[in-house]
Amino acid sequence: MARYRDEDQAAADGIRIVHEPERSRYAALRGSGDDALLIGEAHYTLLGDDAIDFDHTVVTPPMRGTGVAGLLAQRALTGEAARGRRVRASCWFIAGYLGRHPELLDDEGRPTR
Repeated sequence: MARYRDEDQAAADGIRIVHEPERSRYAALRGSGDDALLIGEAHYTLLGDDAIDFDHTVVTPPMRGTGVAGLLAQRALTGEAARGRRVRASCWFIAGYLGRHPELLDDEGRPTR
């Protein structure tokens, strides 16, 4: 199984990361259209208009260890940077990702990219 280091590499295998605000999640999908298979998600809860809590991240067992969760975390934090929301991470994976990448948040918890 491949180890995905960026979204372009994942896309070459038919994997895409999308924001689904109606489901409060960033989703990793394999395939396209109605046949797309959910292979992972980073779920969140909005905390008012200017804050968000990522409360769980999950990847299907066959896709664990491939970097899909990291791609979800990166896309989610990048997406929230564009919205200017402060980030809270009650999810252990997102918290760990932020610990490994402290440059992603400023002193007020806002994503920097």
